[in-house]
Amino acid sequence: MKANPVTDKYGITYKLWIREDAFEKIYTKNGQKYGLVKDANWKIRRGPSTSYPEYEQVRNVELPIYGSAKSEDNDGKIWYHVKNTRWGLASKADVKYYLDPNNFTNDLRGLLQFLKLSASANLNAAEINNKILYNKGILKGKASSFIEAGQKYGINEIYLISHALLETGNGTSALANGIKYNGKTVYNMYGIGAYDNCAVECGVKRAYDEGWFTPEKAIVGGAKFIAEKYVYDGRDTLYKMRWDPDFADVNKRYGKQYATDIGWAYKQTASMYNMYKLLDSYTLVLEIPEYKK
Repeated sequence: MKANPVTDKYGITYKLWIREDAFEKIYTKNGQKYGLVKDANWKIRRGPSTSYPEYEQVRNVELPIYGSAKSEDNDGKIWYHVKNTRWGLASKADVKYYLDPNNFTNDLRGLLQFLKLSASANLNAAEINNKILYNKGILKGKASSFIEAGQKYGINEIYLISHALLETGNGTSALANGIKYNGKTVYNMYGIGAYDNCAVECGVKRAYDEGWFTPEKAIVGGAKFIAEKYVYDGRDTLYKMRWDPDFADVNKRYGKQYATDIGWAYKQTASMYNMYKLLDSYTLVLEIPEYKK
């Protein structure tokens, strides 16, 4: 909790509530009921009472309304069940839910949080090209490069493909398709060096400095950076990236966490899960932590 974990409306197992006097007006738009919050700070809580923990404070926002309940404060007020798109501090119960591996071991998608990213998936190049990369722009037909990269740097090939598809917009980005720099056409498949305020220029320079002058070199060379930054430090599962349990066990405090979103690891499995569903041949190596009672 000291790491200030946060959550959004997705995957939350509780409802959010706000009291009726927070609204300037309540109205219906396109069949959905909404409330407009007044110009003052109003607390959204985890239950229909002021005794429930605060989720966040809002003002001047439009909130969709999904139900109502009488106040548990016995003051005659009505509380409205709302959903908010903003982030808020996660409760201990929410953190525990995502921290507990037992909540995610009953299906493949949940298990992918514990996939060892330092272990090869033993993929078949033809199957990857035919089922995953066949319509993915510049990445079409490049399965052998991802497999080479995975074997050379010891990193799961599906993870590399997922990372590349995300960063290149399914193989359509300008960086992925080659940009001229100092007389050379360079490629960047993982968005390496492409910062928010310097996406193209910095990404192109990094590709030039690394010598990524073909799509294949960008795939294999970029994998080295991915491996060194995210895998070789021992946090070689999505779950470890989020929670860093080994550090916490030794030091009795939180360590290097990749994200504050408590659902980050599970969210990252979506694209990988969709890929694995398409394949007939692959290997899964899992590392599922077991916590002391």
